[in-house]
Amino acid sequence: MSRQTPRKSRHRHHGSSGGPRQIPASDYESDAAQYMENNQHNQHSQLPPARDNNELSLRVLRRYQPGVRSIMAIAANAVAYTFSETTQGWEKHGAEGTMFVCEQEPVVAPTSQVLPRVCVFVLNRRSMENLVIDLLRVTDCEVVGELIVFRLEEDGNNNTSNGNHQAGGGAEEGPKKKILGLWIHADESNTREMHATLILAAWQEGRLAFDAYIQAATAGIVDNSGYTPEPQSVDVTGHESPAGKRLSMSELFGKNNGVCTVSHISYSYCTPPPLRRSTETNSSLNFASPNNIQSDMVTTDDGVREIPALIQTQVSLSSSFELWLARKTLSDGDRGGIIDKILSRLGSYKKWLEAAEKSPRQELEAPDSWVMDANLRVGDDSSSVITITGPGSGETLEIIPEDDVEAKSLMSDNYLGYMIKVCGAFSKSQDSLRSLLHAAAGIERETALLNQPPDATVKTYIQRLQEYNEIKDIGQQIIGFIAENRGVPVRTIYENGEFGVSLPRDPSAG
Repeated sequence: MSRQTPRKSRHRHHGSSGGPRQIPASDYESDAAQYMENNQHNQHSQLPPARDNNELSLRVLRRYQPGVRSIMAIAANAVAYTFSETTQGWEKHGAEGTMFVCEQEPVVAPTSQVLPRVCVFVLNRRSMENLVIDLLRVTDCEVVGELIVFRLEEDGNNNTSNGNHQAGGGAEEGPKKKILGLWIHADESNTREMHATLILAAWQEGRLAFDAYIQAATAGIVDNSGYTPEPQSVDVTGHESPAGKRLSMSELFGKNNGVCTVSHISYSYCTPPPLRRSTETNSSLNFASPNNIQSDMVTTDDGVREIPALIQTQVSLSSSFELWLARKTLSDGDRGGIIDKILSRLGSYKKWLEAAEKSPRQELEAPDSWVMDANLRVGDDSSSVITITGPGSGETLEIIPEDDVEAKSLMSDNYLGYMIKVCGAFSKSQDSLRSLLHAAAGIERETALLNQPPDATVKTYIQRLQEYNEIKDIGQQIIGFIAENRGVPVRTIYENGEFGVSLPRDPSAG
C-alpha cells in the first residue's frame, strides 16, 4: 500500500500578512498621556504661536506702512469718494474695504513738541491700491451728512509706494486742494459716529501740535543743538525761497518705503528747525491727564502774557480727552451715558475757550461746573449701583454693574476714576483762566488810561471831576431831605457822621 503524501501544515499568519487583524484593547487615558509626554517637545516646536485678529491685521498693515504702531479702531467696510469740481458732486474714488484708524510713529520737534501721527487706512478689496490718509496732511476735517470729509493739499509729488495711494499726492505741479469723503457702514452699535469722533479728535490734536510747532519755530526758538532759524526761508533742496511761501506738508514729512523721514521745511520769514524721529517707546498720543492739565497753568504775573498759549494748550488737552473717550466708547462702551455727557461738557468748554481767545482782555462768565463725582451704593434689590453727578448740569446718571468685579473696574482709573480726575483738573484750569482773564481786563483798562496823550488825560480828569461834583450835589440834596424829614438841622447829620460825611476839621483845633 502506497504511502499517502503528508498534508502541508497550515501557515500561521503573521501580523504583516493579509487578513483580519486583531486590535488589542487600549486604555485611552494612559495611551493619551504617554503620547502627549513623548510628543510634547515636537508639538511645541511645530505649532505656530497663537495670534488674535488685531495682531494679524497689524502685521498686514505694516507691510504697507512700517511706521504703524497700533490699531485704534476698525470698521468692517468703508467706501471712499472724491469731490469733483466739474460736476460739483461726489464720485467713487475706487477704494473700498476694511478701514483702520492707526497710530503711527510720532516726530518730536527740538522745541520738545510732539507731533502725533494718525492715519486712516482703507485696505482696498477692489484693487491693489490702498488708500492711506495721513491726518497731519489734512488741512480740514468735518462730518457732512454720512461722510467724513477730508480736505488735503496736494504738492505735486506722487506718493504712491508699496501699493498704497497716499492721499495728498498728485501728478500736476504746484499745490492744489483735494477733497475726499469717507462713508463708513453703520451698524446697530452706531460705530459710524464713534469712528467719526475718533478721527476728528485725532486730526485736531495733530493740527494743534503742528500749529504750536510752527508758532514756536517762527518765534525764533533755538533747539539744544544750537540750531538757529535763518531770516530767509530755505526749501528742501537748500535753495532760498521767497518769504511768504505756503507750508507744504510733504516738505515736512518725506516717505521712504513707509519710513518717516524729516527734512527742512519752508515757511514765511524763517526756516523752522528740523524735526527728529521720536525715540520714545510709550504711546505718542499725549492724552489729557490731571498732571499735564494743571501743570500748564502758571502764576498770574506771567499768565497774563501767556493767555493765548494757555488757551491753545487747553484746547489741545480737550481734544486729547475727546480722543480717549472715543477709544473708551469703542472698547468698553458708554456706560450710563456718562461719556456722552462729558463730551457735551467738553463742547461747551471749547466754545468758552474760543470766546476767550477772541477776546483775551475781557471777563467771561464760566460755563457749567466741571466737578464730577461717582459713588458706589447698594440698590433696593441688593445689587450694586454707581451714582454719577456732573460734570455740568443735568440729571444724575446711574450704572448697574453685573458684579462686584465690574463695579471695581468701573470705579478704577481705567474708567470713571480717570474721568473724575481729568474733570477736576479742567475745573481748576478753568478757574485759573478766569482769574487771568479778570486780571488781564483790569490791566487793559489801566494801560489804556496810561497810554492816553496829555490832552486826553486832562479831559478825562475834568470829566471825572464833573461826575464827582454831580454825585456830591445829589448826596447833599438827599442829606437835606433826611434832615427835613427828621426835623433837625443839616449840620447835626454832618456832625454825627451817620452817612459817611462829616464837617471839615478845624486846623487850629488841638
